[in-house]
Amino acid sequence: MLRTKPIKLAIAHVNDTHSHFEPTPISLAIPCLEDRVYANVGGFARIATVVNQFKQQAAESTDGFLFLHAGDCFQGTLYYSLFKGEANAVMLNQLAPDAMALGNHELDLGNAAVSKFLDQIDFPLLAGNWDVSGESPDKAFPVKGKSNLLAYNPDNLAAEVLLKPIGDQEVAIFSVALDKMADIAMPDADTPFINAKQTIINTVNYIHQHHKTPHIILLSHLGYDQDLKIAEEVEGLSLIVGGHSHVLQGDFSNLGLGDMGPYGRHINQTLVVQAGCHALALGRLEVTLNACGGIDSYSGGNVLMLGRSLAMDTSWDQSLPAETFERAKSYLLTQPNVVHCRGDESLKSVLNERYRPAVEKLKRDVVTQVPERLRHLRVPDEKGASQIAPLVCEGLMYSAEQRGHHVDFAIHNAGGVRVSLEKGKLTAAEVAGRLLPFAIDIMLYKPTGLQVKQAIEGAIDNALNNGVEGTGDGSFPYTAGLKFTYQVSKPKGERITALKYRDKTGHWSDVIMEKTYHAVSSAYTSQGKEGYDSLKHLSQPPQSIDVILSDSFIEYARSCHELVPPSEQLSIILE
Repeated sequence: MLRTKPIKLAIAHVNDTHSHFEPTPISLAIPCLEDRVYANVGGFARIATVVNQFKQQAAESTDGFLFLHAGDCFQGTLYYSLFKGEANAVMLNQLAPDAMALGNHELDLGNAAVSKFLDQIDFPLLAGNWDVSGESPDKAFPVKGKSNLLAYNPDNLAAEVLLKPIGDQEVAIFSVALDKMADIAMPDADTPFINAKQTIINTVNYIHQHHKTPHIILLSHLGYDQDLKIAEEVEGLSLIVGGHSHVLQGDFSNLGLGDMGPYGRHINQTLVVQAGCHALALGRLEVTLNACGGIDSYSGGNVLMLGRSLAMDTSWDQSLPAETFERAKSYLLTQPNVVHCRGDESLKSVLNERYRPAVEKLKRDVVTQVPERLRHLRVPDEKGASQIAPLVCEGLMYSAEQRGHHVDFAIHNAGGVRVSLEKGKLTAAEVAGRLLPFAIDIMLYKPTGLQVKQAIEGAIDNALNNGVEGTGDGSFPYTAGLKFTYQVSKPKGERITALKYRDKTGHWSDVIMEKTYHAVSSAYTSQGKEGYDSLKHLSQPPQSIDVILSDSFIEYARSCHELVPPSEQLSIILE
């Protein structure tokens, strides 16, 4: 067994920040108050403050300090919708992490978005089971050859490793992400993801043999359950700093936010930590690694970062009475999982000067009216189907037709629509920031009738786990210009018992299996993700119309005096 000196490390960690640069309003339960109160929690400026404070404190009691991000900085807010990865690069450079893991949402727009991000960041991006060695050199924006990408090394069958000096020792850091990345994101076909567990095993062995250190940190974007499983089954990992599943380790029942168990799960000789999501919390860990790399002791926890403001609701129009405010503040000041701090002023200045004005403009931009609450749900229930997803599909057709394309119908997966819409004004900010936050291109493609039928059935099978182990109910298909009947009890391949499209005369005609149609969907759906497998075999690849989902719906909404759900809904027979 490889042995060296023990070391004591301080590690600050975040994950799944999803472009939440600003604080987020969170409802907290204060035991001494009857009503819940709202606090603005987290944000990048406060992360910067708390990380710097922790680093200074750790300098006196540890051998070294690391700040790690376990992946998924893309998507989630208007800042990503408007500025894509550029804003994340600038804001993360302000935080200066020692390393970040590649998450699945970094690949929602393919390799090009990651390539541009790599050109802009000042820190290494770790993607240890992403094999980019065979990437075509003809691409405008390749990832292969980027010096700050630590990817899979096919010669060693292992991840490239980041070595960080800690005193007179070295700590080895590498990362893995979901090996079924192509099922949930859009990596280019010539850059596959290699089996995560085997990559971890191979990399640990390589580190022991060639770098001669037992102190090994896995920066994981596999999800909490998988992290725990890796800790049980793979020897040689000192620490797993995880992401993807948004688990806020720790007991936050003192704030009315639940109890996810203790901070840090110590399994065999490996410690597993994760820090929630959306830049709300920061993990602060001090850990002693013994001479063999195992965990001797650890302390710390996730902390929520609060400012001075408290209110009765998210509008911040109704402030707390003075006595209530003081009682709430006094309670919060005594909680060990709460940090009160001011945000870093230089980071706030960058955000306010470069990005906030465009976001505020969208918040003032009213695109249409919603006459009554429109409900969204993924799979239809006894009250009916989503009232919003079909309107999103109408928007896809509208944007394509406005650009001169002939379209027969549109299909969109339910998971791409995120919220119901309340009665009243609908702003561009609500559309791009909450309703359709995934900045994904709209694609034209030409499926046969049979491919459409198979895609609809496969997507519903996946959503219902009907004869398959599905990836979630977000695959459920909604449509415009297309309607179908699905019978759950029929044999596989026969469950779509009716499939019709709206022809040029406005009448509903049967979809002919041998005929080719013109369809429009998101890039995610059109590439055959999550049950839409038949669309992977189109005779021609899908073509972008150079519009993203949110912009499409904003265009469509502006053309409508008000949003009214279509009268004709799909039918789904669950028997």
